[in-house]
Amino acid sequence: MYGVENRVDWKDFLSRHDLVWEKTPRSYFDAPFVGNGLLGAMLYMPEGEALRLDVGSTEVVERRNTEARSIVDNGRLPVGYFEFASTYPIDRATGRLDLYNAQARFDLRTKKKQSLQLDLKVLRNRDVIVLEYDSPADADGYWVFRPAMSVVPRLPMKGTSHLNPAAEMKVINNVNVAIQNRDAGGCYVTAWKEIKLPEGRKRLLITIQDSYPDHSAINKAVDLIDSSVSEHVMAQERKAHADWWNNYYTASFVSIPHPQMESLYWGLQYKLASMMRKGAPLCDLMGPWYKSTTWPGIWFNLNTQMLFSSLHISNQIELASTLHDFIYANEENLINSIPQQWRHNAAGLVRCTGKDQIEPVFEWPNAEYPERSNLIYLMYYMWEHYRVLMDDRYLEEQFFPLLKRAANFLFNVVTIDESGVIHIPESHSPEAIYDTDTNYDLSSLRWACTTLLAIDDRLHIGDEQRTEWKRVLKKLVPYPTDENGYMASAHHKAPLGHRHWCHLFQIYPYALINYDQPENRSIIMRSLQHWGSPSIPNTWTQAVISSMYSYQQKGEEALKHLELALNTSNLSANFTHSEGKNPCSETYGGLSRMLQDMLFQSWGNKIRIFPGVSGSWREAVFYQLRAEGGFLVSAGRKNGTTDWINIHSLAGEPCIVEHNFDAPFTVKGVKYKRLDERRVRLYLEKGGTALLYTGDEGKKITPVIVSNGNYNNYGLRK
Repeated sequence: MYGVENRVDWKDFLSRHDLVWEKTPRSYFDAPFVGNGLLGAMLYMPEGEALRLDVGSTEVVERRNTEARSIVDNGRLPVGYFEFASTYPIDRATGRLDLYNAQARFDLRTKKKQSLQLDLKVLRNRDVIVLEYDSPADADGYWVFRPAMSVVPRLPMKGTSHLNPAAEMKVINNVNVAIQNRDAGGCYVTAWKEIKLPEGRKRLLITIQDSYPDHSAINKAVDLIDSSVSEHVMAQERKAHADWWNNYYTASFVSIPHPQMESLYWGLQYKLASMMRKGAPLCDLMGPWYKSTTWPGIWFNLNTQMLFSSLHISNQIELASTLHDFIYANEENLINSIPQQWRHNAAGLVRCTGKDQIEPVFEWPNAEYPERSNLIYLMYYMWEHYRVLMDDRYLEEQFFPLLKRAANFLFNVVTIDESGVIHIPESHSPEAIYDTDTNYDLSSLRWACTTLLAIDDRLHIGDEQRTEWKRVLKKLVPYPTDENGYMASAHHKAPLGHRHWCHLFQIYPYALINYDQPENRSIIMRSLQHWGSPSIPNTWTQAVISSMYSYQQKGEEALKHLELALNTSNLSANFTHSEGKNPCSETYGGLSRMLQDMLFQSWGNKIRIFPGVSGSWREAVFYQLRAEGGFLVSAGRKNGTTDWINIHSLAGEPCIVEHNFDAPFTVKGVKYKRLDERRVRLYLEKGGTALLYTGDEGKKITPVIVSNGNYNNYGLRK
């Protein structure tokens, strides 16, 4: 990197964020977890029970496809768990989750004080769970599979309603299999084999395969286990696994003087990659680690949007693209999910769905008043993804046509009053109220029209709806307000103590009303202070409040709510977020984005360096975060102010930087113009790099060190 030396020792750095168990994990919420984006496993020992290994797969779903809601008839299904049986019962399990190599290593102690070493991973490039463990003659052990009842636990069951038949246990070609047939067709199969290794070790190989409507999963599972027995194959796969994970982390770098948040951020980068991958089903609310839940599907009125809100910024483009893959593969279903009379020009997105996106928008949450803006809201983060890449072919061929359809879902139903003002009819404001002119709909439609016009200008399309978009921006009813700031809708005040902030989307994430508009700062703060209570007991809500304060450049308030987010009761020891013991994956993206928003923002055609950082954070550093306009941005903070900035242009777009230097600085590698005390315009061509710095040259990227810092915050410490 021009003018800056990267000195990060990744293995050493990530080791200070490994999850550590000094006590035995007892439940789903404190267990070590491994995954490869499709398969997942968790190791724990419930009080008074045997050690167990829960296994799951994101592609194992119900296939009933009846008229009932899809999260029952197409929702996730459980697989089961392996139970450890040994000569002497296990008394204690302690160990470490090695982030750098994506594997758990545990020491199992028997009641006879014997020590058994266990290693667990899910191979990244082969759908096999690999568990190796000591099994000496005087403490021999083996694993027994316990299949789970095959039913989606969303609605109360009567008798055997929705319950598939019991699994069939067989041995095929010396491979153990549990075949779970579905009444609706097809099956899913758990296959496993234990192999004796030298020096009293054993290796358990497990896979889970699903097929529909046929039963090809049986042979596929057996063949995969058979082909994984070879030591040569296993050595290759172990190396490929380590190489993938070691390289994955290096896409970007963040280090801050807050050990707990730094550990959480890097643990979440591990968790996000364990939950999703190219070619796998879209990540739902639990990822590959199954748990009985009332939410066994994919939610689109916040959860998926938040889950994918950070990946493009952290330069994890392959993971981020899994959202695009899902949406465009199911575009026809998005069209067919709305009433027939609008399918010629519109599309919509229901609140929750199975993996095939086949549900009508007018099903959830109300058959008459739907959530009309879910697709626009989702496409906001797809827009951010485009903006960090600047792929105009994608913009023209995929994004623009679908955003038009999403906007038309609202256009087709708007009304015009006697004064010519445009209104949006009654709909649902997520998790809040039914009413006309909800700020959720108004902000989403305004953002869509603004963005469609920007695309039309950039690509010189001259779209036939251009006049309509301009008319909406001119005539759409203003956001409803009262003495407390923005209301929820035309007739409802902002909900106090409410976790969902959709009535404030015009502030965040859309930034239609923002800090760069001095005339709007007062209403922003009134709205935020009225709604953004420290007492809201929800992790991602506090994370969003922190982000909103970062957008207002109020670092002390941003840090206050970061602390609140980290200390909510629904964020567990293995940083699983849950509500009512139901896993909620959205929080992992929200917490990551919270920190990114403090360090760096690029909305509104301007790159902001350390905009939401507290004065108490004297040092901070980030490397290769992606900015809108197609930039890779790195920066260092020293003694409470910006020390250096490095910006590399991937697309040759205009570049304005709000630098936050407090001392005279030098610019190298590019022509530039100082716009004022805080902003500079860089004339970067595609492929060009600029270095801005204070003091001497020779800047270095190294982790921030906190003296006596409490690292390795997660897991179970004594």
